[in-house]
Amino acid sequence: MVGVNWRLPGLALGAIAQIFLTIAHPPLALGVNVVLGLVGGILVLQRPSRRRIAIMVMWLLSLLAMVSTLAHQQLRYPSILGDGGTESGEVELVLTRTFAPGDQSVPAVLVASHGQSLARIPIRLFLDAGDTRLAPGTTLSVRGALLPTERFDADAWRLFADDAEVLRSAPKIFQRADAMREAFLRHSMARGGDGGALLPGLALGDTQAVSDSLEADMRVAALAHLVAVSGANSALVVGLVVVATALCGGGIWWRLVLGVLALIGFVILVTPEPSIVRASVMATLALFAVVAGRPARGISVLSLAVWLLVLLDPWRSVQFAFVLSVLATAGIVLGLAPMARFLSRGIPEWMSWVVALPLVAQLAVQPVVILLRPTLPVYGVLANIVAAPLAPLVTVLGLVGSVGGAVLSPIGAFAAWLGWWPAAAIAAIARTVATLPAAEVPWIPGASGALAMAVVSAAMWWAVMGSRPRFGIAIAGLLVAAVVATQSAPTVAARLSRPEQWQIAQCDVGQGDALLVNTSAGVVAIDTGDDEHLLRRCLQVMGVSSVEVLVLTHFDRDHVGQTEVFRSRVRTVITGPPDNGADQVRLQDLEDSGAVLTQVSEGDRIDVGDYRLTVWWPTTRELAEPGNDSSVVVSIEPTAANPSGLSMVALGDIGEEGQMMLRPRLAGLAPDVVKVSHHGSADQSLALYRELGAEVALIGVGANNDYGHPTPRALDILHTTGATVLRSDERGTLTLHREGEEIWVWSERGQ
Repeated sequence: MVGVNWRLPGLALGAIAQIFLTIAHPPLALGVNVVLGLVGGILVLQRPSRRRIAIMVMWLLSLLAMVSTLAHQQLRYPSILGDGGTESGEVELVLTRTFAPGDQSVPAVLVASHGQSLARIPIRLFLDAGDTRLAPGTTLSVRGALLPTERFDADAWRLFADDAEVLRSAPKIFQRADAMREAFLRHSMARGGDGGALLPGLALGDTQAVSDSLEADMRVAALAHLVAVSGANSALVVGLVVVATALCGGGIWWRLVLGVLALIGFVILVTPEPSIVRASVMATLALFAVVAGRPARGISVLSLAVWLLVLLDPWRSVQFAFVLSVLATAGIVLGLAPMARFLSRGIPEWMSWVVALPLVAQLAVQPVVILLRPTLPVYGVLANIVAAPLAPLVTVLGLVGSVGGAVLSPIGAFAAWLGWWPAAAIAAIARTVATLPAAEVPWIPGASGALAMAVVSAAMWWAVMGSRPRFGIAIAGLLVAAVVATQSAPTVAARLSRPEQWQIAQCDVGQGDALLVNTSAGVVAIDTGDDEHLLRRCLQVMGVSSVEVLVLTHFDRDHVGQTEVFRSRVRTVITGPPDNGADQVRLQDLEDSGAVLTQVSEGDRIDVGDYRLTVWWPTTRELAEPGNDSSVVVSIEPTAANPSGLSMVALGDIGEEGQMMLRPRLAGLAPDVVKVSHHGSADQSLALYRELGAEVALIGVGANNDYGHPTPRALDILHTTGATVLRSDERGTLTLHREGEEIWVWSERGQ
């Protein structure tokens, strides 16, 4: 790194700082720059020097970022749109990504409102288009609620559409590219399994067939970056074309021209989203810098590209994808060769380059990744090393299948057949890694966690670049061990202190429900909540690695959002009626992992060890529609073999009207515990809770939630019945068990 000129990197960082400050507080940004300008001008006039003049020039150039941000601010929020929150009329927008069947939202740009043309304002369109598929570049006329976003959101507005009409079809070239992608998706899905679902994502960034559980396992294995088109895909395409041109005798200009044309074609094929265009530019710069053996020049060119990109769109700098792309590219440009040399001391040289690529990229981006997911993927680098040779093969076969399939369909089918094998292998790697012990370890969340990880990365870079590698590795290792130990301590302490004889547990999963019942044949789980980290933590605290029966009361995300956590862990799944195709996919994913699915209704019974599970709702007759009032209501009662067991009724999210209909069915049940319906909403029946007369009432609710749960009315009802109310927002994960005539409560918060 001796030859690196840090002026251009400083310019890029200065521009990004200007953008952040201007977005956060424009008057403060203006004031700070006035002070800097005065101080800098005085210093230069007092003692002119080349360094001071260079700094002043860099500052003046960084001011362009502030000016650009202020200009874009006016363009993003034109007066014609007002303050938002009202019905929009005659709004025209252009899709920037394929809107595929099953999608609920898609990025777009707003181009006109009330007949007046607008700058291409980035928005997020929410629309239920059914089975409609729309190519990028399609122009829509939309009516709906237009709401402004937070100031640091890359999308300026969110548009919740009531209806939409196609005004103009996408340009022919985008339609043709979309048809190629759709055909390859069909060929891939025909192969089935995880490989068929993952293949379009690995090759073309089309992830509509990837299940939630597979996506979660890819994140745990640090392979999620493979299912989105990134700079690596673009660099591979350009590299293959450049190498092929060179082998055919093409000179430098032929290589450059054909490489750029190939890149343009690839971007069109995978949809020319701004993020993909940006990733392609970054990766191409990195490729040429590494191939040319000029990392110093490469980082300067990269910095100049960053400066230009954020000037053109300041809100790029607040996008995690952009930051990750820049950091990964910088890590590869600066660190790939040194890391390969460092690793070659202990492994063969060819292998050192294979290992170095994912390692330097991971070290560069990990401090930012911590902000998105405060965990450390223990096997991430290893998983990437194993998967690394397979990913390029999938990309090439995806290109062959898409382009060749457009000419002759059997070519697409054959390429999908070949590509299925490496795609299935990558999926298997992710699935396997996700089941390994301690696949992820907790890390400090937020900015402090990012700072701690930055220190770890810096220590590793010091080990690679410096003269005392063991010292740098030791510092990094000690810091990682210290953070993991301190972050794991609360979970370990809770695991050691909770009663071994627990019978019922309420997991703290935020605003959602997740209950566990401990039977002699295994655990019965009721719902999953929608916070993966909290659910996994609860299962660790309770020592639950597998589930005998999983009850999914209904398909709101705060009840079933994390079913993927139970994939390959559950024997039987019982449900009510699914809401839509996405719920069918969720259930199919559980079935594919080995679970037996059973849709239940009133009167069904299941014996699980020393407990009997009885279904009281929904009735066998058709209800108006799936949802809260179609929640599966179950009682879990101990059998004669378990005289000291606790009994419970779980009410799902059923409302007051349904509770009144349910009341005569539950007459005489007298459970020890009731799981309060709908997180303590006001929609409750006093008569039902009096009829049940439960001693303990459990409420799964998130702290300071936006719904006002639990409501004063619900709490008054429970207090009227004399129940002891136990809330997850106050007590965290808690357990209940009976000792003699007493019900004992353990809470991880000691309350």
